[in-house]
Amino acid sequence: MNQVSENQAVQEEQKQGKPGEMVVFDLRALTHFRDEGPYVQVLSDIGTARLVLFAFKAGQQLKEHRTSSQIQVQVLRGRVLFSATGNSVKLQAGLVLQLEASIPHSVTAQTDAVMLLTMTPSPSFHSMERELFQQATPLVKRISEEA
Repeated sequence: MNQVSENQAVQEEQKQGKPGEMVVFDLRALTHFRDEGPYVQVLSDIGTARLVLFAFKAGQQLKEHRTSSQIQVQVLRGRVLFSATGNSVKLQAGLVLQLEASIPHSVTAQTDAVMLLTMTPSPSFHSMERELFQQATPLVKRISEEA
């Protein structure tokens, strides 16, 4: 089985996960860079949290926006400039930023960069109509035990 087929098989297994089961994401295999804009992959949405992977080419950005969730931002590779409330901070591997809900913010990649975002609780928990990743399909979504 080639690498792509193996990744697809793992993703299919992960989609079928039940609450309480362990899920492992291979972020190296899931990271892709796109010329037309940042790559965004919702890894998991379990209601209490949403986990999102971003891959930016240098210069790409997420324009100013806000979310109904508190966020934690971790850069896994490269450097990004994170701006909120008139302040900017350069983030790189080893730093974690936390931002409260509803605060306008933006992200600009200074180099090719990979970023992991944790949203708590998930925007789906709030039933917000206009979230940035509203149409994104998570690789893993919690299945109720009754199902």
